[in-house]
Amino acid sequence: MSIVSPNDPPPNDTQLATALAPMVIHHLGLPRDGRVVIAVAGESGSGKSTTAESLGRELSARGFPTGLIHQDDYFLRPPRTNHEYRLLDLQYVGPHEVNLALMQSHVDAFLAGRDGVEAPAVDYPANRFVTRPLDFAALQALIVEGTYVFQLRGIGARIFLDATHEDTKERRRVRNRDIDAPVIDQILAIEHEIISQQAQKADIVIDRDFQVRWR
Repeated sequence: MSIVSPNDPPPNDTQLATALAPMVIHHLGLPRDGRVVIAVAGESGSGKSTTAESLGRELSARGFPTGLIHQDDYFLRPPRTNHEYRLLDLQYVGPHEVNLALMQSHVDAFLAGRDGVEAPAVDYPANRFVTRPLDFAALQALIVEGTYVFQLRGIGARIFLDATHEDTKERRRVRNRDIDAPVIDQILAIEHEIISQQAQKADIVIDRDFQVRWR
């Protein structure tokens, strides 16, 4: 988990966060008693991570200390191994690749004010997971981002990035984190069928041009 500091260098999407934060604050009724969880979901390359990071930074700057956890840290297998399983059978693609139960337990711990949680963190170069502590003590808000995070319970605000994998081909190429193989298009199409259905659960939608609107 990263704690998003208002003193971090501003990202390129500061304007998006500036527009998004007041909508989230209004939806959640902040300030309020208790902690809140915000979910940011969308397809691969849609901008989930940068949106979550910039929103967290903006909320922290506005007096609501915010942390961030990534679904990528909760996959059952590290990235290259997970890709090998997908090549064996595309039925491996989907929410069952992710330890959502463990992620849910960490969301529950945050909401309950429990600290000292041990969580996984993906080490991409080494194709492994390491363990790191999650310290929730100073936080009022927690952002969870990933393709399937709308399936978690206890979410106070759901933000959906509406760009599809077809919209984001160039963005993913520049990111250069996806494994380059023809089967990737098949995998992204399968994910699209699953993830696109989540849009109806969203409170706030960000379209492919990064315009923000209430659903």
